[in-house]
Amino acid sequence: MNQKQNQPVASRPSKKRKNTYVIRYSAFADPHWFADCAITPLCITEKNGEKIASNGGWEKCGAFPNPGPTTMFAQYNQFSHIMTADELKLASTIVEYLDKETGEPIAYLYPNCDIVSEQYDTLPKLMARLNHATRQDLMRQHSKRSNMWNIIKVRGRTK
Repeated sequence: MNQKQNQPVASRPSKKRKNTYVIRYSAFADPHWFADCAITPLCITEKNGEKIASNGGWEKCGAFPNPGPTTMFAQYNQFSHIMTADELKLASTIVEYLDKETGEPIAYLYPNCDIVSEQYDTLPKLMARLNHATRQDLMRQHSKRSNMWNIIKVRGRTK
């Protein structure tokens, strides 16, 4: 047997330029209160796979552009009772995509499939600012969320 086949494959760093946030839903932080504002503060429990510890009872919040938070909160409340654990986590995850040159946030993908960008008004303009790996990730994540909501909506109608 070849020695190389038994060795673990070294992973290389991802070229995706993004941040992934898992947020906590609560009645206290209802995004509907911020629906008329440009941004909504949401409690972050995890960033890029690392847990965010509370600071003496205070939670870390991030500012996310509207209208995504309001819609995702409404859908979460509507369907959370029929979601699986994996679906609940995905329904609590927001992906922030970064510009390929500046590294600045330029778009947010919400669990409800909303893509919000304050700088770019069309998808082709936005996609031009993302590197190849990040563009692929955006389309894959969007498809994953779309499929999840389609399954949940069908499940909701049959119950």
